Amino acid sequence: MARAVVPAALAPDRGRFQQVRKRAGLLPRLAGGFWCALVLWLLVSNVVLPSYGFSRYETWAAALLGVLVLGMTLFFAWLLDRFDQWVRVRWVQGFGSVLGWGAVFAVLARLADAVRLPPDWDAAAVFYSAYGLADQGVPEAVDRAYFQVNPNNLLLMLLLSRYLGAAEALGSPDLRQSTAYLGAALLFAGMVLTYTAAWLLGGRRAARLTLVPSVFLIVLSPWLTVFYSDVAALPFTILVFCLLLGAARCRLPARLLLWAAAGAVSAVGYGIKPTALIVLVAASVVILFSVRRAAWRRDLALALLSATTAAAAFAGVHAGIGAWVRSSGVPAEGVSADEYALPVTHFLKVGVQQYPGPHGNYYGAYNEEDRSTTLAVAEPQERFDAALQVYLDRVGERGPAGYAGFLNAKLRWMTGDGSFFAWGEGRMTADSFIADDPLSRSIQDFFGPERPGFELLLNLWQGTWFLLLALCGAGLFLRGPPFDSRAVATARVALLGLFVFLLLSEGRARFLYLYVPFFIVLGSLSLQRLAAAGGCPRSRRLSWPRHRRDTPPPSSTAEVVE
Repeated sequence: MARAVVPAALAPDRGRFQQVRKRAGLLPRLAGGFWCALVLWLLVSNVVLPSYGFSRYETWAAALLGVLVLGMTLFFAWLLDRFDQWVRVRWVQGFGSVLGWGAVFAVLARLADAVRLPPDWDAAAVFYSAYGLADQGVPEAVDRAYFQVNPNNLLLMLLLSRYLGAAEALGSPDLRQSTAYLGAALLFAGMVLTYTAAWLLGGRRAARLTLVPSVFLIVLSPWLTVFYSDVAALPFTILVFCLLLGAARCRLPARLLLWAAAGAVSAVGYGIKPTALIVLVAASVVILFSVRRAAWRRDLALALLSATTAAAAFAGVHAGIGAWVRSSGVPAEGVSADEYALPVTHFLKVGVQQYPGPHGNYYGAYNEEDRSTTLAVAEPQERFDAALQVYLDRVGERGPAGYAGFLNAKLRWMTGDGSFFAWGEGRMTADSFIADDPLSRSIQDFFGPERPGFELLLNLWQGTWFLLLALCGAGLFLRGPPFDSRAVATARVALLGLFVFLLLSEGRARFLYLYVPFFIVLGSLSLQRLAAAGGCPRSRRLSWPRHRRDTPPPSSTAEVVE
């Protein structure tokens, strides 16, 4: 096996991080490297020739703000390390952490309350059906016609109805405000889990490097205004990743219990947003293709046992969710799940068309005409076949070269939008904000298009996104732990799988949002390595302080890593 010599300053943390950083197999590492190279291409091409979503940013302003975010990220992590050096009492440090996280949640909840909008489009069907079910308690209060066509949103609606029922029982005066707080809580959980995942992979320093990007893309979320399924599913994807990281640190049977938990969480995430399943699939693929030759029997048995356990847990919870949905009475009795639903081939059909948007072409985005023609076919199998035929015809009309060019343009368009297609769904406008107090109106000036501060926030989102793409792409040139680990390979393969799925299906930048924590975690690992390799001597003021708990001193000036 090839051996790499890693300088002592960059050597992997021992002990608790050792199992998490077990080396991935050749194929997963190659797939991860391909994803990094692809990200670099998407970044460079979008900087040179931007592909805009619903809003148009200024490239030069986004680039400058990206540099500013980089400096803030490094400075804030350094500041927290200095705080630990100045205040060595553990309970004071812990109290400071609780205060800090509490402040983040308080700000997030206040922002969510300030910028909430009346639900529209799919979010309207989900909210008003959940509200009616919670208020009246009868399935007739639900918009059955919508959920017969879009059964993928049934679980989210039922979960939201339970939450709204509890909020109403507790005396909530405004259930739309309660929904905004729920969205804030889910985003906050996603931020905490992002921090946790980076800590499990790279220690406290890597975790602290996630904070500033998380503030700009999760706390100041482009989708803070409306409770969409992408926001609801965001904590589930990163929670599955954290459970798998925890499993890598454990022995049997705890490892299998955590894999089972990951399967169960994936089933819930899948019910909210199907792409949430990609993390579990990627992890299973990575461990199956990371079997060591010297211990292939043990590794293969453990990989198969872990993947089978997760699959069984997923299947069990998925079946339980299906039974709960059917028992709710919302699906009309005697109506099969696919009788009126959009078939899978419809999304292939939509995913291969394009039409003009406000700042350039849209590629594979929602198309009302395609939806109408699909639903015009009454019989489910004929509907499936008709949509498939349209997809094949459209691909055939483009030809191999034209279709390849279309896929490139589509992926550039989806990944080039750091606002994640905010304000591009339905009929939402910046004149529809619900809160009308002075502080809320001031906050709304930054979140609403045509408002005076929106351009600044838009460029800040874009600059942060460009920075994350650059750091993720830089992983192509970084070697050794943790970049050759199974955990990092899992994150990269999951994101590659997401790209492939969205290339073939209906897609837009919003569908990337539930995987933003993965970009932040991978970016923090790259930044940690680049900062350490930047050559700042320890005597300089901005050098990283040594934390004995996180990185014990190496036994020699260089460490050999298998």
